[in-house]
Amino acid sequence: MNSEPRAAPYGGRPGPAPPRWAAKPVGRLTAGELADALAFLERHRPDDDVLSRAVAGEFARRTAAAEFARRTAADRPPPPPRNP
Repeated sequence: MNSEPRAAPYGGRPGPAPPRWAAKPVGRLTAGELADALAFLERHRPDDDVLSRAVAGEFARRTAAAEFARRTAADRPPPPPRNP
């Protein structure tokens, strides 16, 4: 059993409001939100390996998919012109 204290929820502590992305599932975050989440976790929760890995994995997957789409689009010849 883990005897370490848990982090207080955002609603229970004073200070700035949580980031907008904090309430979203990892799969629904944009690439920019994933980058913000990684930076946030590095600053505020460096020991949360599970969450950090989930966010980093999703960010890597999205980045790889975007790069693949960009390269695939660059390799295709342009479509023929349309005749009205």
